[in-house]
Amino acid sequence: MSRFLGGRRAARAAGAVSAVLLALTGVVVGTAVPATAAPAVAVRAALPDDGGLNPGDILTGHNFIMQLDGQSVEYIAEVSGLDPDNHTVTLSRGLFRSPIVQRWIDDAIAGREGRLKNMTIGICDYAGNIVKRYNFGGAFVEKIVLDNATHEPSILTVRYFTFNIG
Repeated sequence: MSRFLGGRRAARAAGAVSAVLLALTGVVVGTAVPATAAPAVAVRAALPDDGGLNPGDILTGHNFIMQLDGQSVEYIAEVSGLDPDNHTVTLSRGLFRSPIVQRWIDDAIAGREGRLKNMTIGICDYAGNIVKRYNFGGAFVEKIVLDNATHEPSILTVRYFTFNIG
């Protein structure tokens, strides 16, 4: 039964999208449509500059960005396991991996001085703007999980000394 209802919802959504597109091109439902396409200028003018995304749209692409000492360094695919009692957070890295983060991981594993960073995880909106920040002071990589295919760190457990939401 739910599959049937989902089909109805999808059909209604497709119908609504079709109606909007027809309205943008100036076509009235029930009239004959000329064989020529709508001018590209009219279609381009109807689209917002941000690729069609509007406030309130669901988050797309990269939802989280990592900053180390105030510098944006890498998009994060998933943030989980925030544990204020044990001062840890788990981060799943995205496909594009920064050499700055790799150096931070290497410093932490080796116990070097540069291992402690002020890390911020920003939650991004539909346009990539940070709308909420989670600040972790004195953060360092405590544990890594390697990706089976690339043998690069893909999941990081980060320990921190201070935490606040900004």
